Amino acid sequence: MEPGKRPNDEHLLDLHLDRLGDEERSWIESELRRDRELRERSERLGRILQPLDHWRPAPGPANLADKVLSRIYQASRQTIPMERGRAPWGRMRELIAVAACLVLLVGVAVPGMASVRERAQRTMCAGNLEAIFKGVSSYQQAFADSLPYAGTLAKASWLPSADRSLPFVSNSRHPFLLVKYKFGPKPRNFQCPSRCDGEPMPDSQVDTRDDFACAQNVSYDSLNLAGESPNVRPPVALAYMSDANPLFVNARFNEGVDPSKTNSPAHRGRGQTVLRLDGSVQFTKTPVYTKDDNLWTITDVKKYSGTEAPTRPDDAFLVPGYPAR
Repeated sequence: MEPGKRPNDEHLLDLHLDRLGDEERSWIESELRRDRELRERSERLGRILQPLDHWRPAPGPANLADKVLSRIYQASRQTIPMERGRAPWGRMRELIAVAACLVLLVGVAVPGMASVRERAQRTMCAGNLEAIFKGVSSYQQAFADSLPYAGTLAKASWLPSADRSLPFVSNSRHPFLLVKYKFGPKPRNFQCPSRCDGEPMPDSQVDTRDDFACAQNVSYDSLNLAGESPNVRPPVALAYMSDANPLFVNARFNEGVDPSKTNSPAHRGRGQTVLRLDGSVQFTKTPVYTKDDNLWTITDVKKYSGTEAPTRPDDAFLVPGYPAR
């Protein structure tokens, strides 16, 4: 980008509509982090687009264009009375033009609205993770730079479908501390707007629990703290939370997934919003979010039963939480 150039409202709109290339998007996101006024304008625009999150367009028939053209052909074979000074084909030409415009409108406008809605969902998702990070920062100030940590047990499993002889400890207990002790984020901040199966935990239940009430209450996966992952802020921008890990579905390891290429099922599988421990939030189109670190896996581990944990403090391994009922 040109030195000294500042994003304008058109740039912000293109950002929300997902019409930017990777370089421009990266530039604007860095400007948003730096410029508070620009960030507030972007947030206002996101709130304007927010109603699109609740719009569910009904898919049109796959053969819509063929049906329209067939109807035009049938109409063209009908006898049309002559009008004084006007040939019948003039009316038919107008009919064809109108029909063509309708087909064009359906083919262009509906996908465009879907793109607006998807971009709005990404913006809201990033806002959720930013709110969560503010809570993490507040927690660290109160607890000597420690990450939210609810403790764990030796040889415990973070998957309830693992060996029943092992103790089960849900990984969502750690970020739940931010809600329970009121460090900022609300239960609704743990719901990605692109997930239709989510259900925010009722505020009235927070004080009586040590974890979310059910798996539907938290659609984000968080850093596994059962192994050598840091309990304090690491010197690298390690991933802390993101949209759901596709390797684990219904509390079981999904062996048929290629973790190097598969994105989260959220956001239509096009990518995932990732929060790092330096406070940055970014939508990535691949799970390999740094040069050599994959969000979904532990280095060199291919299969998972629920007892695996990182062996290095700079190896991000984001896993789901399955709160015990």
